[in-house]
Amino acid sequence: MLDEIKELVKNNPGQLTEEEYFTIAKIIDNKKPCNLLIFGLGNDSSFWLKLNQNGETVFIEDNNEWYDKITKKISNIKAHLVSYNTRRKDYKELLHQHKQLELSLPPNILNTKWDIIFVDAPTSYNDNTPGRMKSIYMAAKLSFLSGGNTHVIVHDCHREAEQLYCDTFLSNKNLINSVNKLRIYFINSDLKNPKKKTNKKYL
Repeated sequence: MLDEIKELVKNNPGQLTEEEYFTIAKIIDNKKPCNLLIFGLGNDSSFWLKLNQNGETVFIEDNNEWYDKITKKISNIKAHLVSYNTRRKDYKELLHQHKQLELSLPPNILNTKWDIIFVDAPTSYNDNTPGRMKSIYMAAKLSFLSGGNTHVIVHDCHREAEQLYCDTFLSNKNLINSVNKLRIYFINSDLKNPKKKTNKKYL
């Protein structure tokens, strides 16, 4: 695994760091085989599939070129093409428009109890990109629908939009670790108890 991670970092500069890959890999390794949902296809998709061997790994992607490239490269990969229809510049306004944050997903994703959800898409490097408002919102919603015991991992949390949406929908009380640009949340089984206060009211 060490060599694979070093190769990924070498060939994909500016993406995840070695420490970030190790952090995510350790969580998957401790829970595998598990149900793993990843927002974003990339050159590391085969790595996640291999790591979660015998588990259920599903990808969500909005970029047609990446979708075609990776699905042709990796046979039998489970990936769904979506459209976000958002722009990052609207992130403050969308924060309070929850219906606009809903992402149309197939029933098999909505009805699965996800053990790990990793948000690494869509692109969010400037105001004209889609931003990760919907993916963070949906990651939170899916973790609550799963009834808890879900790790939610969000990348690029050095950016204001990601920080705001994580704070709002995932809550600092659920934050268990931060590594470089990663935030790792654990949504626990207390969510099954309606007397407990949770961020479910936002969803």
